[in-house]
Amino acid sequence: MSDKRDLTLLVMAGETAPVRRLRVKRAWFKQAAIAGGLLVVALGGVGIDYVRLRRDAIDVEEMRADTTRRREELDALKAEIGGLSQQFEGMRELERKVRVIANLPDAVQEARVPSDAGQGGAEDTDGANDAEPAIDAQPSSAEHHEDSSAAASPEAELRAALDRIETRARRLSTLFPEQRASLEALVAGLEDRREQLAATPSIWPTNGYVTSGYGFRTSPFTGRKQFHAGIDIAADYGTRIISPASGRVVFAGRRGAFGRVVEIDHGFGVRTIYGHTEDIYVRVGERVERGTRIASVGSTGPHLHYQVKAQGKTVNPSDYIFE
Repeated sequence: MSDKRDLTLLVMAGETAPVRRLRVKRAWFKQAAIAGGLLVVALGGVGIDYVRLRRDAIDVEEMRADTTRRREELDALKAEIGGLSQQFEGMRELERKVRVIANLPDAVQEARVPSDAGQGGAEDTDGANDAEPAIDAQPSSAEHHEDSSAAASPEAELRAALDRIETRARRLSTLFPEQRASLEALVAGLEDRREQLAATPSIWPTNGYVTSGYGFRTSPFTGRKQFHAGIDIAADYGTRIISPASGRVVFAGRRGAFGRVVEIDHGFGVRTIYGHTEDIYVRVGERVERGTRIASVGSTGPHLHYQVKAQGKTVNPSDYIFE
């Protein structure tokens, strides 16, 4: 016997097909309605979560793009600050060389120690004890220190990078006025030294490249550590050698292991010496100007051994060459 609360569904497949009756309990229908409602609610929640996740994903992408853009801006700013630092260091090095050449106060003479491998040449221990200790002109390590600890977030990492850049920028902003004042004092000191500057060697004596620097090296002849009192400039045989400043020739001829040698007195206590030459185009007592051809590179090596002496002591020729 059926319950009056049951529902009857009539199913007709066609006009000629018999009518089918399906009896559905009202409780089942109610449960199905509740289940359908719950399914709709669940699908709605999933849809809302999807929309929220999608929105969050878009926000994350925008944050990543913004972080990338800001990082690129910081990298560009860092490169600009680094370029300014290099220009500043180059300016300080130029001033140092000018002060050395002009014999002005605060000049710094460096003894650069080249690698052991070098061009062969006669050894000269003169001035071995005259070299000043090398001075580190590089910025302090703290300036280039990068925080290696993991940042709490990209924002914190960018903030830390910006702080480092700001620190370097502030340091440069204080150094530039000091350097300007120093250069102004340098210019004032040079006004009365024009004649001395004209007589001071300041250019390369020949075209080539340095194969052995000034300072201690392993002798290619004895294999022992010896002091190299000049620089060796490798060049093609016959390459012309010029006087790097005005002066008077005081020697032109053979001198021991240096072979054919030219020596020029530039006045003000400065002399230059050119060893391992081939043809000599000047004679003793002759007056030469900056750029005058004085000799050619010989076949030993072939290279030119170039020395500079100030007040009777050998000094680093590189300090008397403007790059």
